[in-house]
Amino acid sequence: MITVRHPSELGHLVQDGVDLDCHFAFRDYVDRAPLHWGRLRVLNRIELEADAAFRLDDERAVEIMTLVWNGMVMATVDGLGDSLLKPGDCHVVSAGAGVSRATWKAGNTPASLLQLWLIPEEEGGEPEIGLCRAGKSFGLAHVLLASGFPEDDPEEVDQVSSRDPLPLKTRARVLRLELPIGGQAVLPTYADRCVYALVVAGRVEILGHNADEGCGVAITGCETVIVHALAPSTLIVCDSD
Repeated sequence: MITVRHPSELGHLVQDGVDLDCHFAFRDYVDRAPLHWGRLRVLNRIELEADAAFRLDDERAVEIMTLVWNGMVMATVDGLGDSLLKPGDCHVVSAGAGVSRATWKAGNTPASLLQLWLIPEEEGGEPEIGLCRAGKSFGLAHVLLASGFPEDDPEEVDQVSSRDPLPLKTRARVLRLELPIGGQAVLPTYADRCVYALVVAGRVEILGHNADEGCGVAITGCETVIVHALAPSTLIVCDSD
């Protein structure tokens, strides 16, 4: 099964300098909104005006993954300190038994970011944060940003590097793809997995379905996902059970 969700079908929330496009039910976006896709519970594209902040209170039993696209963002998690995020950085909050407040605040210029919330395998545990720096650019064309699979854990082979994925507490992988026009990506998966691809920029064809910038593509029942770039394109892909 493949379903393309166009930007006009998404939830759109605006409040106090924060603009959100929501792929799943979130806050006031509940009518006819899907609740999740596999263990992917939230996928929001967030635009922050200069000095504006996106805040969460009393979150628990969720992995909150933030990818900064433009601008500078200060991520503050009560009890876990501050992290200054730059374009290309990946930040994960494992809420565990509970985080009383988490805030993502833009600097003196606007900022844009993506947030993915994933449902962990088990509830409880101490809250944790993880941070991966991308440097001045987004780096490699195909990057595994975060994973909950032991075989992807650099600590298992004692070869930690700046490009290693951040650990997740759920059997999921989150990837970033950057394709030139005419480029192709082949993503192996399993028929019982749930794959969700967000076209951040560009235009692609996925298994015979076209998707433009801002579209979400929900896929299941496939053992291989093939992406063709019809224009220079960037995608974020989540593969979960």
